[in-house]
Amino acid sequence: MAETATWSWEARDVGGRLVRGTLAAASASEVAARLRSEGRVVLGIERAIGGSVAPSGVAGRARGRRVRPTIIAAIFRRLSVMVESGVPLVEALEIESADAGRDGPGAELAQIRQEVEGGSPFSEALGRHPRLFPSVAIGLVRAAEEVGDMAGMLERLSDWMQREDRLRRQVRTALAYPMLLASVGTIVTLLIVTLVMPRFESIYAQKQTALPPLTEAVLAIGRFLVQGWPVWGPGLAVVVIGGLGLLRTTTGRSIAERVRFDCPIVRSITRPADLARATRTLAVLLASGVPILDAIDICRAISPWGRWSRFWGDIEMSVRDGRGLSEKFQSDGLVPSSARAMVSAGERAGRLPEVLHRVADAADEDLEIAVKRVGVMLEPAAILILGSVIAVVAIALLLPVFKMSAVAGG
Repeated sequence: MAETATWSWEARDVGGRLVRGTLAAASASEVAARLRSEGRVVLGIERAIGGSVAPSGVAGRARGRRVRPTIIAAIFRRLSVMVESGVPLVEALEIESADAGRDGPGAELAQIRQEVEGGSPFSEALGRHPRLFPSVAIGLVRAAEEVGDMAGMLERLSDWMQREDRLRRQVRTALAYPMLLASVGTIVTLLIVTLVMPRFESIYAQKQTALPPLTEAVLAIGRFLVQGWPVWGPGLAVVVIGGLGLLRTTTGRSIAERVRFDCPIVRSITRPADLARATRTLAVLLASGVPILDAIDICRAISPWGRWSRFWGDIEMSVRDGRGLSEKFQSDGLVPSSARAMVSAGERAGRLPEVLHRVADAADEDLEIAVKRVGVMLEPAAILILGSVIAVVAIALLLPVFKMSAVAGG
């Protein structure tokens, strides 16, 4: 009879929240099976010694690290090629760990290689590094171990990660230029108000003439920024810290979710991005042989937002009741009716993964159009606002000069 040990586990529950605990079991595989039967998505399992988690050396340090998804995607693709060519997985991991080096995930790959060589499943070894490998990767590798198609699954996983990275870059691109323009314009305006205007103020004081109200107001703002930092500095710090703290509360989370899903400009970008991510992930999982309930759990874990968690919860209930996936594949503001119709047709025809891929591709196209549209809207708006502010400051600077010239000419 196998010896029972205590295992420390980390997983996400049905609501997508990160939970930790310990279980007594004969093996890590038994712990993972019990957690999955409870509807949890397993992220990591470690054996505990004397009531505390056993030190894992490299793995312990790996938990706090992050590596760019493109690097992980490239590693999975090279592993796929080597395994397809007949290279044993342990040897392929050894090659990748040596090539990655200290700056890359070489140490983590070396730890994974040791665990796989010691008999641990590849998916279980990946699950001990949740900050490097997403839950989708663990689910796909677990499915590959069951169906015996590790090379093909690693290639699909690499494609998925590259598309995910492309989605993130598209969303960042939509907001990068307007934010840069706003930042530069704000800095230039502050430099004019705090450095240039005070020099002119001394010149105006020598002339002993009354300054226009606009000029007085701008000069007062400049004096407050330069001399009043003991007042506005702590106030700004309190606002920033309070805002960050608010985001951690239920109220702040609700406000952020409303802005993300209900603000027209933000929603025009996040809606197709979320839809593409959700449908492509589900398509890859189903096409790879992952059970539909496990696939739904993984999809729920990749989105931290409550609306998507409720969306996947409704779908899970529908599937458990035997009504199919398309029955609840709809939600106001998340999934358009056209996508639901396509999913329903794909489910009836037995081509659900293929149809989900098509829905994701259509969402990608919608995202590209939305990014361009938002850029066209925000860039002129930012230029107009910042130009107006700088124009007001310039007018405030020149008004006394015109006034003094008129007095001298009169």
